[in-house]
Amino acid sequence: MYSRISGFKKNMVSLSNFYVSARLSTEVLVILLLISAVRSLAAQEQDNSTVIYEASYFAQYNPVTLTDMIRNIPGGETILRRRGGPGGSGNRGFGATDAQVLINGRRMSGKINNMSNALARIQAVQVARIELIRGNAEGLDIRNEGIIYNVILREGSEGSASSFLEVGATDIDGMKTEPSVLASYNANRGPLEFGVSYQYEARPRLNLVDEEVLDPDRMHREFRHLFNAQTRRNHIATGNLGYEFQSGAILQLNGLISDNEQVYDRYEEQFLIGAAGAFIPNAIEVGDINNFNEEFEIGGDLEFGVGSLGRLKTLFVVNRRDNDDGIIQDTIADDIISRLFSSIAKYEEGETIVRSAMTTVVGSHTLEYGGEVAFNTLDRRFAFNNAPLANAIVEEDRFELFVTHSLLLTEKINLQSALTEEYSKIFQDREGQTNDRSFRYLKPRVELRYDISGSDQFRFLVERTVSQLNLNEFVASRNIDDELINFGNPNLEPESIYGYSVSYERRFANDGGSVEFKASYEDISDHIDRVLIGVDDAGVGNIGDAWRKSFAVNFNTRFGFVGLPSAVLTFSYTFEDSETKDPFTHEKRRIRYSTPDYFQISFRHDVEGTDFAYGFNAHRRSHRMRQDVSLFESTNFDIHLGSAFVEYNFTSNVKVRFAGAHFLNDDGRVFDKTFYDGNIVDGVIKRIDVQDWTIDPDYVLSLQATF
Repeated sequence: MYSRISGFKKNMVSLSNFYVSARLSTEVLVILLLISAVRSLAAQEQDNSTVIYEASYFAQYNPVTLTDMIRNIPGGETILRRRGGPGGSGNRGFGATDAQVLINGRRMSGKINNMSNALARIQAVQVARIELIRGNAEGLDIRNEGIIYNVILREGSEGSASSFLEVGATDIDGMKTEPSVLASYNANRGPLEFGVSYQYEARPRLNLVDEEVLDPDRMHREFRHLFNAQTRRNHIATGNLGYEFQSGAILQLNGLISDNEQVYDRYEEQFLIGAAGAFIPNAIEVGDINNFNEEFEIGGDLEFGVGSLGRLKTLFVVNRRDNDDGIIQDTIADDIISRLFSSIAKYEEGETIVRSAMTTVVGSHTLEYGGEVAFNTLDRRFAFNNAPLANAIVEEDRFELFVTHSLLLTEKINLQSALTEEYSKIFQDREGQTNDRSFRYLKPRVELRYDISGSDQFRFLVERTVSQLNLNEFVASRNIDDELINFGNPNLEPESIYGYSVSYERRFANDGGSVEFKASYEDISDHIDRVLIGVDDAGVGNIGDAWRKSFAVNFNTRFGFVGLPSAVLTFSYTFEDSETKDPFTHEKRRIRYSTPDYFQISFRHDVEGTDFAYGFNAHRRSHRMRQDVSLFESTNFDIHLGSAFVEYNFTSNVKVRFAGAHFLNDDGRVFDKTFYDGNIVDGVIKRIDVQDWTIDPDYVLSLQATF
């Protein structure tokens, strides 16, 4: 074990050289693939900006679910990484952005029960075609810069039904084998369509950490080895119902109930460094972390015609989540157990959203206008180290009015402009001390799309966005890895961003793939980061202005030019630079967690003439840094082979899949943490921790069937 430590610094020194070599090799690979793809371009071009994939196109790939179909479209793997949206607490209400996958021209009216969860539950036999919309998608109440995947489902005959079953198991050496199951049933009874599903999902992970604890002069003081087993278990039941009235009105309802737990088992051996580097057992630290929550959600949408005015769409969602989190950390030394830290938090979260939009078409003009209301609530009770429970209530009420105008200037140029006015109010009550604040934002948006040809498109975008606040940031919490308390900030405000971007996309002929280049710049006001609270404590707050600029390349190609038309490679690379002023040292630095270079690569090959497929995905990021009131951290990353898989279709309805991740002992990362005594600006170093993180391999075997 100690030989591993002695080579630790050598590995860190060589890491940068390794990164340069890896980056150069990747750039050469991309250039060669681009040249090959360009050579394979045929003379013909698409007739318009919508690309259609009929269900018959996917027969060669033996898909079982909608996820299988999307990943076999060049560029679809990138969509799956983004998980389909909308959904997740990071989105501000429904809004009109981020929905990249639609079903029959409609997004899913859910936040917890979102489109990313639905993709695996929709069976391939239900899909009639997939439309790739490259235009501004007038009338869909969607503002997405890029391609929208619109999935058109088959119109089922009276009494039709289909079922889907997936069973699997995940194995990690040193942890319990975890089973998983997903079962769904969909049926059609004339104008009525409905479906139900149940999923038990287990996501185990085993982190192993070797940590050197150094004196301020970087002399070895201690060595620690951490065994951190993490398991997430979720029971999720969902249902959906759709009905088309004779008048043409369409009603969709969906619901979700789930019971979730996240358990951490931490066991850390601590050694002092003696003479000649000998390890002297010192103590054992054990941690028991349990996060439990129950949640439910119901959502729906209603769409109908309103005479000559057009069509009115109304979406709603109501969700609630009850959470019970606990942290206990003990130290065992000389057979004596001492309580190091304890924390409990019981909190209820809720969100209610209603959005209505009218679409009116007048000649070449399309108007979409309406309003949205959203109410977010948090009622949290918490305590540290057996102190009396404290209570905090945070509420955010938001109202917005919006109008969008789309105009086809020429056959090749489409202009879309939008203006949203938002009013919001944040109310807090912490132990009887109240705080009430109001905000108003104007959010303009202008997008121009220029179809140079049926294959080439330029996109120009200017817009202002406002971030969704995490109400838990108003309340104190415990940071396990940094051994710090994150103090709540009652003065937290939303972050405002003016974004500017230009994109160029070319789709290769004969379904050969595509390439996209995007340059963007963001001017950020009220940037959210860590701020000083009191003398030497910190919490989340607004630190002032910041900027971020980036350049991204997304490339995918089929290997038809070497006789493997069913092999698809997807590659993306992003360069990012940023700047803000640190609130503790008042020096300029990058935005927290900013990563200058990041690439992802994935490959899939459905072997021609067989029922066999295989593939892999990997990613690599450069170093990143973050700074807190008493901490400076620098992180270096290894190349990570995310996973590799093999699949075999026994029949068109039955598929087996075996996948492995982290089996090359990759995804390593090295944290270099400098802890300060008090405020970092005083420069008094307390200790330095150098942590080497690895993830134990995990293997997943699953079987999918439709019937």
